[in-house]
Amino acid sequence: MALIQQDRQAMIEVSVIIPVYNAAETISHLIRKILRETRVAIELIIVNDGSTDGTGNLIRDICDNRLIVIEQENQGVYAARNAALDIHRGEWVIFLDADDDVEEGFIFARWQTAINTQADVVIFNAWRKGSGNSRTPVHTRQPYAQSLSGHEWIRHCVTHREWPHYLWLQMVRSSYVRDNALHFQTGKSHKDILWTVNLAIGNARFYLPDIKDYTYRINAASITHRPDYYDVRAHSYIDVIAEIIRLAELKSNKAVRLFLYRHALWETRHFLGLYRNHAYDQSGLKVTFRHRISKVSLARGISSISDGFFLLKLTITLL
Repeated sequence: MALIQQDRQAMIEVSVIIPVYNAAETISHLIRKILRETRVAIELIIVNDGSTDGTGNLIRDICDNRLIVIEQENQGVYAARNAALDIHRGEWVIFLDADDDVEEGFIFARWQTAINTQADVVIFNAWRKGSGNSRTPVHTRQPYAQSLSGHEWIRHCVTHREWPHYLWLQMVRSSYVRDNALHFQTGKSHKDILWTVNLAIGNARFYLPDIKDYTYRINAASITHRPDYYDVRAHSYIDVIAEIIRLAELKSNKAVRLFLYRHALWETRHFLGLYRNHAYDQSGLKVTFRHRISKVSLARGISSISDGFFLLKLTITLL
């Protein structure tokens, strides 16, 4: 791993972390937009995760002592974020994706919101944009403009069946990350769900403003929509479900145990959708799921007749 441009300010208020892989078409615009911020002391950590399209050269051509570049062989987005977390020095941390867009001045505005609300975790809103100019909010059922504990937020999200786990919504106090030894589980997909679960299990002070300062672009050509990636995603969901169940069964998580079981059951719906509609290796997925996921544990998450029928359908499908 190589680190370049390390002339760093003594006082860093916000660390912005962006993993990049073959993002030559979008990354320069995003970096320059972020580095226009002068009202709050920032560091911008770019992790070049083995790009082969010239992304590295574009980043190295940008001269700014707030920019830190980590060069590593391709290890995946979660390992890239962990590498940045290991060296970041800001009081707050923000995670962005290389192919999305942000509002001008959003870092300063987020920082002010975090300071004014005395939260440990602030979860903002965003626009989801597909083809054309249409856009929709990423979430609509959150407890806006309220302060609540992480456990209260888990209960709200599970009850309302809206789990906004996207990392680019979050601004997190770095001391909270370190005190709880938070890190990303390595893997190919969907591990941001586990990061957010652990973020909330630590029972931090959460605040959720309905501020849409980010635009998430749905890219139909991205790897997550490739037919040969659906099996990878399905296996990743098995990892996620198994880990949520494990967290539910820890004695320290007794206060939210039932809601974690319910969340595991809800994520199982996503797994089944991939399994039935897209997966190639259904026999392999079936064996792995049955080996790692307890139907008894999933049954503990039943809270409605619909849930009961779903678990019955899942059981029949995976016989």
